[in-house]
Amino acid sequence: MDFLPYTQEYMLVVAIMGGMLLGFIWDIYRLVRHYVKMGAVGTALGDLLYWIVSIYISLELIFYVSYGNVRMFILLGFVLGALLYFYGISNYILKAFIFVVDLFIKIVRRVYLFMIKPIKILAGKIAVLLTPLRVKWQKTCINAKKRYKFYKFKAKKISKNRKLMYNKKKQSKRNQKLKYKRRKEHAIERRSKNNRTKEKNKP
Repeated sequence: MDFLPYTQEYMLVVAIMGGMLLGFIWDIYRLVRHYVKMGAVGTALGDLLYWIVSIYISLELIFYVSYGNVRMFILLGFVLGALLYFYGISNYILKAFIFVVDLFIKIVRRVYLFMIKPIKILAGKIAVLLTPLRVKWQKTCINAKKRYKFYKFKAKKISKNRKLMYNKKKQSKRNQKLKYKRRKEHAIERRSKNNRTKEKNKP
């Protein structure tokens, strides 16, 4: 039989306390989920983290009381401690935690509002003092927008007129070329007619 430094009764009590400790950690996790929306992925990661912590604490307790020798009564002690905690004091502890956290949040909110109220009053007074400057700034912004729109419209009109002038010049050049071609063709036709008439008039 292996030598164990503690009696079986002591190991059972430690196992029961370990089960209650695991239940207490689960209630802390439930408290976090009560105030923080974790979602499906966050809940899955939280559950995984809880089981890792639970296994680590359980193994540490087993190594502490029995040098790693896993006994059936130790496992039953963990289960018994968890059942005693959940069916005994879990609801009261969770409600107490929620009450304390809600009270803390209320106090923080009141302190925040108490501290921020003078700042809001001061900001309102500064805003009233700066109202003429704000009105002037708004007027300058409106005038600047109007000028920008006017100059934009003018620039578009000038560019449009330039395009029209350019197109007119281009069209006039084309028309001149066409006239020159037509004159050339007419001159060639006249020459050809004159040559034909000369050939006919020859004896």
